[in-house]
Amino acid sequence: MLTAVAGMVFALVTPTVAAASEQAAPASCPQPGQRVKTSTSPAIYLVDPDFRLRSIPDQATYFSLWDSWSYVINDGVLSCYPNPVPLYDAELVKEPGDPRVYIWDAYFGFRHIVDGQTFARYGFSWSKVKERTPVEPKADMPWFQ
Repeated sequence: MLTAVAGMVFALVTPTVAAASEQAAPASCPQPGQRVKTSTSPAIYLVDPDFRLRSIPDQATYFSLWDSWSYVINDGVLSCYPNPVPLYDAELVKEPGDPRVYIWDAYFGFRHIVDGQTFARYGFSWSKVKERTPVEPKADMPWFQ
């Protein structure tokens, strides 16, 4: 099934679901889609679909995904997710003529953003989607939730 949102089409897929213990964080912890920072550091983080904390290494990377600064302050984020993984060289991409959108980063490679609702949950910017070829997604690692 395909869903169209803002001129982009997303193939709806059922992502591989991890064990419940790998897929949840306490309610007091930031949840997937949230951008957070601590009050004592300029670092900004994103909680990804796998409940991993992704550190955003620089302003260029941040603005390759979003249009403006937006985050919440949570001084407990590093106790919730103690080992952040950098979101190096991240960008939003699609192949020419293919409506599917992916997030790419140097750590994981291409991950398919499974639908428009997920794209919106993470606050990604439609204007940041670039055409790139080839796109070789990790079929077992979609960007969902």
